[in-house]
Amino acid sequence: MTNPVPKLITFDGEARSGKGTIVQATKDALRDTYGHHVMLIDAGQVFRCLVVAAARAGVNLDDPAAIDAFLGDDANAEASVRFVKEVYHMSKSERDALLYTNQVGADSAKIGARPLSQAFKDELLKKWLRDARVEGFDVVLLDGRALEETGQMLEREGLCDFVMGLYFVCDPLVGAMRTLGFANRRFEELNRGQAAAVDELVEQIKARNKADRERAVQPIVVPVGAPRFSLPDIPAVDVGNGRFMATIDTSEKQTKHQMSQPVIALVAQSVNN
Repeated sequence: MTNPVPKLITFDGEARSGKGTIVQATKDALRDTYGHHVMLIDAGQVFRCLVVAAARAGVNLDDPAAIDAFLGDDANAEASVRFVKEVYHMSKSERDALLYTNQVGADSAKIGARPLSQAFKDELLKKWLRDARVEGFDVVLLDGRALEETGQMLEREGLCDFVMGLYFVCDPLVGAMRTLGFANRRFEELNRGQAAAVDELVEQIKARNKADRERAVQPIVVPVGAPRFSLPDIPAVDVGNGRFMATIDTSEKQTKHQMSQPVIALVAQSVNN
C-alpha cells in the first residue's frame, strides 16, 4: 500500500527569531511525546552549503553574475548536491562551525537572492518530500524563509498536505542578545566590547531581513490576514481542518522551554486532527 503524503508544517520568518530552536524542540516532542514519524528539513542550510561551496570555488559572492555562472554549471550543481549530503552526516559541532558563522549567514542572503539558488533548493525539497513518503514519515517540518510560497508549490506537486505555516518575528536587539548569550542581561549592563558585538549583529540581522524581503524571487512575506501571537502566550485557538497560518513574535524575555512549548501544542493540534 502506498503511504499517504506527509503533513507539512513550515517554520518561516526573520533571522535570529528563534525558529531553529523551536522547530528542533517541536520535532523532538512530536516524535517522543506524540509518537509521530517526523522529518526535519532545514531549507536555509541549503543556501549556507551553497555559500561554502561557491567560496571554495573562488566565486566572488558580491558579484551576482559570478554566482549565477557557478549555479548554472551542471558540474557545480552536482558537486553542491553531494556537499549538502556530506554536511547532513557531519556532527552538529562540525556543521555549526562550518555553516553557522556571521559571514556565511550574511552571504547566504546574497546566494538566496539568485533565482537559480531557489530552483536548486526547490528541487532538493521535492526529492526529500518524495523520500519522506516512501520512508513512511507522516510529518515533515520545514525550516527556512519564504516558505508559504514553497509549501503551496510542494502541495500542488502532490508531495504533501500543507496544514500549517508559522512565521516568526523578533526584535533584532533581542535576537542578537540571545544569539550572543546575553539573554538574561540588559544591553546597558554589557561592557564596551560586548555591546559592540551586539550592535554589529543587530545591523547584520536588519540587513539580512531587508535583503530577504526585497529579493525578486521568493521574498519573505508575513502571512496576510493571519493572527499574531506573542510568545510565551498563545490563546486557545481552533486550527481547523484546513491550512492554519500565524505570525509568532518571540521578542519577550523567556526561556527556550517557554518559547517552544506553546508552539509545540499548536503544531500537535494540527497534525493530530
